[in-house]
Amino acid sequence: MSAARSAFLPLLALYLAADTATQLAFKAAATAIGDLPLGPAFLLAAAGSASAWLAAAAYLATYALWILILQRSDLAQAFPLTALSYVTVPMGAWLIFGERIGLVPMLGIALIFCGVWLIGQEESEHQPAAAAEGAKL
Repeated sequence: MSAARSAFLPLLALYLAADTATQLAFKAAATAIGDLPLGPAFLLAAAGSASAWLAAAAYLATYALWILILQRSDLAQAFPLTALSYVTVPMGAWLIFGERIGLVPMLGIALIFCGVWLIGQEESEHQPAAAAEGAKL
């Protein structure tokens, strides 16, 4: 495994964890704020919600991690992997909030996971050729 690839995978894992935490914190904040309409009371409730602050901090972390990821990989390679959030967020919502995931969404999650795996296979097939080409330079 190349040094760039070994640095990319932990960053991607951190990105997925931060992105998942962001969405779960947003849900917790929405629950804490309740049905308040957008306005001063809503903003005060959001400002007083630890979940809202956690969501903002995690959102900032996803931004920073995404920049680091793009410094180490092509957008065409990295972006499809962000679809793994469609796996991690529903699983987190099920574990933390007890949200139900029906059969059809579970099948969709499985298809997304398979698609990301297939994209990763294509990238790993092309990687040795690129590495060999770089060695010639």
